[in-house]
Amino acid sequence: MTTQSRPLRLAIRVASTIAGIIGGLFCYFVCQGMFAGYPKYHTGVLSFAGMVLIALAGGVAWIIDERRIPDDD
Repeated sequence: MTTQSRPLRLAIRVASTIAGIIGGLFCYFVCQGMFAGYPKYHTGVLSFAGMVLIALAGGVAWIIDERRIPDDD
């Protein structure tokens, strides 16, 4: 790996992480309360719990992907 590709690679990783955070926040605010239409059944809590589980699953997938050895190293 050349020394010029390291800063570019870091910049791409930082930009993609920031884009993922912004995209995730956008999806969260669009989907927030989507399934909370039945207060009798506490679906607001279920909706929040579902969003947390989706975020955790995405975080685990991201961590696993970041630990892989890149092909070009």
